Amino acid sequence: MMRSCQKLSELLIGSLSTLPRHTLGFSVGQRCLQNRAFTEPKKNVDPKQQQQREPHQSLRPNPYHYPLPSLPVPPLGQTLAKYFDSLKPFLSDGELKHTKKLLEEFEKPGGEGEKLQGLLEQRAKLHENWLEEWWLQKGYLEYRSPLPVNVSPGIVFPHQSYTNIEGQLRTAAAFVTHIMEFRELINSGQLEPDSMKGKPLCMSQYLKIFGSYRVPGNTHDEIIVGGEKEDPPFIVVMHRNVLFQVPVQHESGEALSQHELFQQLLSVVTQATAHPTVPVGILTSQDRTTWARTHKALAMKCKMNRHHLELVQKSLFVLCLDSPNEALNSGKKKSQLTNSSRQVMHGDGSNANSGNRWFDKTLQLIVGADGVCGWNYEHTLIEGPPLFRMMEYIVKQTGAGSGHQNSHTSASGNNIAKHATEVRAKHMPFELDTPLVELIDSAKDQMDMLVKDVDLEVMDFDSYGKDFIKSRKLSPDSYFQMAIQLAFYRLYNQVPPTYESASARQFLRGRTETIRSASEESANFVEALVAKAGAATVKKLLTEAVKAHKAYGADASNGNGIDRHLLGLKLTAVEHGMNIPAFLMDVGYTTSTHWKLSTSQGNSDLMAFMCYGPAVADGYGCCYNPMKDRIIAGISSTRSYAATNSRRFAETVADSLMDMRKIVE
Repeated sequence: MMRSCQKLSELLIGSLSTLPRHTLGFSVGQRCLQNRAFTEPKKNVDPKQQQQREPHQSLRPNPYHYPLPSLPVPPLGQTLAKYFDSLKPFLSDGELKHTKKLLEEFEKPGGEGEKLQGLLEQRAKLHENWLEEWWLQKGYLEYRSPLPVNVSPGIVFPHQSYTNIEGQLRTAAAFVTHIMEFRELINSGQLEPDSMKGKPLCMSQYLKIFGSYRVPGNTHDEIIVGGEKEDPPFIVVMHRNVLFQVPVQHESGEALSQHELFQQLLSVVTQATAHPTVPVGILTSQDRTTWARTHKALAMKCKMNRHHLELVQKSLFVLCLDSPNEALNSGKKKSQLTNSSRQVMHGDGSNANSGNRWFDKTLQLIVGADGVCGWNYEHTLIEGPPLFRMMEYIVKQTGAGSGHQNSHTSASGNNIAKHATEVRAKHMPFELDTPLVELIDSAKDQMDMLVKDVDLEVMDFDSYGKDFIKSRKLSPDSYFQMAIQLAFYRLYNQVPPTYESASARQFLRGRTETIRSASEESANFVEALVAKAGAATVKKLLTEAVKAHKAYGADASNGNGIDRHLLGLKLTAVEHGMNIPAFLMDVGYTTSTHWKLSTSQGNSDLMAFMCYGPAVADGYGCCYNPMKDRIIAGISSTRSYAATNSRRFAETVADSLMDMRKIVE
């Protein structure tokens, strides 16, 4: 099922995979700026190009007025040299010689490369961000595979410690209350801007979290960016696959209190038991073209269906009040963290909570019956760091981040019904005919196949964390990347092409760039350790590999990466009716962009982590949170590919971390 991710790679640039679904970036715990008294830079932008961008910009006024540079186009020679170096761990001498010849031909004065570079630089002069529109259209909206697993990541919160449905609803009400506080901090500009190493970062993604929606289309989707049209604002709550409209603000403009929200949720639970639990939401898990056809049929069925589809679109976010998942309590036991990742990433199938989702919505808050909570987010407009930051805010405000146990946990079903009569959420039914019910059944089958194929395992490595790594004067991110390089080499006796996302938010509306974590230096290190070279030699090579990775990451974040530049050259050729450069279609390119390790870092001081599917069927996804005294990593692979096994990989990563500690101590 995850082969669709490679199709996205081919769509973007032959076999260049930019993996938008997990482009998380470097750090969530970024220091905040103290001075926001800046003005927005002025640029001469072509009016037609401006009109093309406007649909993807938030309608909210941007309160973060400080100048940011535009995304640069790196020098051509620099990119080609870095690209060639990145191929050395994977290609034979003969293949390298062939690629070098293609690159030299491309770079000749007055040749194809110079022309494409000039056209791309001209585009950069006309756009505040030359990549943005391409990135949205080619990386996301034209992508046809299902959103869950392939596009939408899950972020798992620290486990919450309530014991019954009242505790679940009070926790959900507290989360919603603090989300609305966070939203007000964003809209008012009171949320301190993110920064990285003293440099201000673009905050535009924060303005797109609420009210945004991805609308399915036959050949490409459309994106609706949330604005200030909600009057009063509301959320959609799903429970037992049934949808409800729930206000979060009185008509006077005053926010609902936490207790009032709790009453609304009580009303949802009471009403949901009286309605059929046909999982209309599971239709959003279909491939995008199929869902577009089904969406049209659903809307054409009656005016009520159209109205309720519009309400989901206009809602601030979707709250998923999940039911107990009996499947997780039977059969082969998994860790609590692994079970949580399944619930948040895809709902664990049609017999569990996959139908209690609306994957088109940019933000879904999941509050499970068993303490499992998290985000599932549609990736078109936002990366992980804003959602990690909001998660930390709401969890800490709710209960110090260690698991919330509300004191009101003794209500019986009768008491819930009694309280729920005070306020009633509005039921949002859909009228269904036999063909639509059959489409829902088909979507259930497809979702269950997808869920079955995803092999998820969460590694909770508690022997040491980033404090120890820093004490050895090494980068925790680079160090962990070497651990997963070593693990893969031990299992498969090969160096894996590796994608890691770096943040590009120091540029205006920047998203991400690729860190090619596998390098000559990393290959030298893993080969020497496996060959049992001397301790001093292995330590030297590990240090060199870590430094090389750190330097590459810094270049990527500073606008000197290579993969977005290569994408721009390719799409420039397509736009101008030119041939795609030959070096982007040869074995070096296809090999080095077959991302057998698809990775990112999500930093938090809480027991939280991200999970997503692998990029290719014969590879692994790995998102990790290096905490002070432990490292958590969500690891995924496909069961349909016999050679991959997420638990075995997690165990080998843990063994590699232990061996590396001995090296650097």
